[in-house]
Amino acid sequence: MEEYRKSNHTVSAKGKQLLSFLAISVYLLALLAPICVWAQNGKPPVYLEVISYKINPGKEDTYRNLVRNYGHRVYESVVRDKKIMGWYFYEVLMTPDTKNGYDFATVLITTNFSDLIDNPVSRKDIYTKVITGSKELSYQQFMTQLQECRTVVNREIYVHRAGLDPKTPVSKYVQIDFMKPLPGKAADYVRMESEVFYPIHQERIKIGALTDWALYEKLLPFTGDSRNDFVTANFFDNPRSIIDPKYEEAFNNIPNNIDFIRLSGQIDQTRKLVKSDIWKLVDYVDQMSLK
Repeated sequence: MEEYRKSNHTVSAKGKQLLSFLAISVYLLALLAPICVWAQNGKPPVYLEVISYKINPGKEDTYRNLVRNYGHRVYESVVRDKKIMGWYFYEVLMTPDTKNGYDFATVLITTNFSDLIDNPVSRKDIYTKVITGSKELSYQQFMTQLQECRTVVNREIYVHRAGLDPKTPVSKYVQIDFMKPLPGKAADYVRMESEVFYPIHQERIKIGALTDWALYEKLLPFTGDSRNDFVTANFFDNPRSIIDPKYEEAFNNIPNNIDFIRLSGQIDQTRKLVKSDIWKLVDYVDQMSLK
């Protein structure tokens, strides 16, 4: 556009539309670049659907029982059929998000992105196949009771970018850090997390500060003023890990390490920590739990 202004060219309406389309196309290609690289390397991308819920007053126990007694069996069937990799149900112990607060969250993990957008098999079909018997809640009864218990606060889709050992048992707690890269620093931030800090997190795992760690990038929904574009997940079994993260000890254990303060400053130059949640695992189903 600047070149057009400098040369005093007049851009037609169609020309503006074309330029706008090209700009959006370039952005989308940049957004999907990591996915394309993974596919070329023979590693299908792993997606997460994260849904947060606000519980109506006095309905927490009812909601827990519905999810454990019915939701668990439905997702167990889906995992057995290898339609998804896993399903995890969390209670949100702490969040600074008071405006759009939430009490529970579910995480569904899959390699099939299309099913997250428009699954050809309806939830009703899956439910009625799994939940049978005259003493069970019908699908309509189940959904009615769910709606009486909670409202959906947010639904987002993320793609896994770094970290996670598939052999690690499921952890009791997870600290979710919501990250916003500074303008023009997204690639630097991902590189800093995956190439510099991930080895440090691996050392923290060795010394017992963490059980696992992962980096995820948000794909949908897209908004230009999104509060966060990434999240990091710090998994642990002992709440003391929150106040004793053992970063400095981990740095000191790494051969040829660099200065702790300087490295911390470098990552602060690439992103902003928007907020941090603490979640507790309530229930889950994955391939390891079915063995």
